[in-house]
Amino acid sequence: MGVASKPDQATGSRLSSCIGLTVITVCVFLLDMKLQEARGGELDSGQADGDRYFYVAEVLTVLGCMVLPAVFFQLRGHRAVWKGGKVPRASKQCSEKPPPCAVSRSSERARVGASASAAATVQAVAGRPTSETALAKSGLARLNQAISSAARDGDLRCAERWFWEIQRSGHQPDLISFNSVIHACAKQGDTARAELWMQRMRSSNVRPNTISYNILMDACVKAEDADGAERWLAQMLRDGVEANEISYATVIHARAKNGDTAKAERWLQQMLEAGVQPNVVSYNSLIYACGRRGDVDGAERWVYEMEARGLEPRVTSYSAVVDACAKSGDVLRAEKWMEKMIGAGVEPNVVSYSSMIDCCARAEDLERAEHWLCKMAERGVQPNAHSFSALINTCSKRGDVVAAVRALGRMEQANVDGDVVVYGSVLDACAKAGDVVRAKQVFQQMRSRGIRPNLITYSALARPFAHRGDWVEVEAIMKQMNSEGLAVNEYFLYVLLLSYATAKPRQPERAEAAFLQAWGNRVEINKHVTSVLSRAVGRARCQELMQSATKLSGRSTLRA
Repeated sequence: MGVASKPDQATGSRLSSCIGLTVITVCVFLLDMKLQEARGGELDSGQADGDRYFYVAEVLTVLGCMVLPAVFFQLRGHRAVWKGGKVPRASKQCSEKPPPCAVSRSSERARVGASASAAATVQAVAGRPTSETALAKSGLARLNQAISSAARDGDLRCAERWFWEIQRSGHQPDLISFNSVIHACAKQGDTARAELWMQRMRSSNVRPNTISYNILMDACVKAEDADGAERWLAQMLRDGVEANEISYATVIHARAKNGDTAKAERWLQQMLEAGVQPNVVSYNSLIYACGRRGDVDGAERWVYEMEARGLEPRVTSYSAVVDACAKSGDVLRAEKWMEKMIGAGVEPNVVSYSSMIDCCARAEDLERAEHWLCKMAERGVQPNAHSFSALINTCSKRGDVVAAVRALGRMEQANVDGDVVVYGSVLDACAKAGDVVRAKQVFQQMRSRGIRPNLITYSALARPFAHRGDWVEVEAIMKQMNSEGLAVNEYFLYVLLLSYATAKPRQPERAEAAFLQAWGNRVEINKHVTSVLSRAVGRARCQELMQSATKLSGRSTLRA
């Protein structure tokens, strides 16, 4: 016969509790009866001290009624804890345990004591010897659960400590034990340690399964090691372990991620020859790889093949094709795939719309870009910074400051946080349009949102003033920039020299001083800087300055 079931144990526990409480109640009742008899005798005899003795005894009786049940239930509670002791979760114990591969003696004694107590409790309930095999399996399962929990948290050290605890407890690690530790290594991207645990698994006569190899291949992919992923798949096949769709999809993704579509296609072919049906992930990897290269034909071909095999393209599949169209600036083709996606009942997401907007922006079709931005809002899709940055960047290239400011306003209305690049693009549009008023407004708007300007932002802010020859304002901007710990680089130096060159009258002395100071600060000098310096001080003086600077420092003045 086995150990008593949990319902039988619960019934026995309740019965013993009732009996205990009944005994306590009877004892208190009898004691109170005796006190009443004593009280009656004292009143008849007229003893003066009877009242005092009676009340003392009555108080003791009441305290007994309160204390004895409490003590009883406290003992029952401790006994329940002793009977139901479990191995604590890994996440609560790792901070208290010693360094890896070393468990303290007190921890070992506590573990052994808990195991012995649990075994004794089961024997007492069942009334017959405990099955050692069942207890061993239960203990190993609890420790494996602790390893798995640590692996999910990405805590490799904790997972390894629980693994060594299995051996110290007298258990034999199984496949789950090793796979969980390998998974923890993969979560941290430590492929070398994952391979070490694979070797330990083999040396322990535990045969790796498909999951073991898949975890290792995934770790290689995360570490950008496509060769390593291929090596483990080849080893898996040599060992006679059956590869599944995840195994092949992982290697296909590794090659496609690196842009090596030829090898990715070969693995897909090998997958088909092995009789393994490709999944959506395998095709999406190939579509994505074609999309990164702007290969629209290749991306479309893989979508059609996916559909021919009965697989339904996902939103990521369609979005990758739209992205491929965006890289080639083919607006009509991108819109065709957006319509095909919606017609198939697949709702476009923020990536789909952002790629579509980017496609229009690359073709400098601002009207279509704004059209898709409006359509995105109509369908309840929340835009992100990328949705607006492509549009604003196109406005910047065209110098359309009105459209750029309008897009920036819509971004803020949508509660999308812009970054220094987005605001820098709007400032660049202001610079090209020579709109110094809007440039200052946008700059203050950026500062009010807690975005710290960088050198490119300051250069964009100063450019419209430089084109006007307002060197006083440019120097004021430079002073503010320096106060924030930003030193002049070649971009701002160009703007500063431009302000001196276009000033009326020109400022050759200031231009010369600024050039020599920048040269002394080892600012790189490119052809744009020398060209504007020539405009500010004259060609002859520019050559003299560069020659003298070269002689003094011994380094070349011009950088391409």
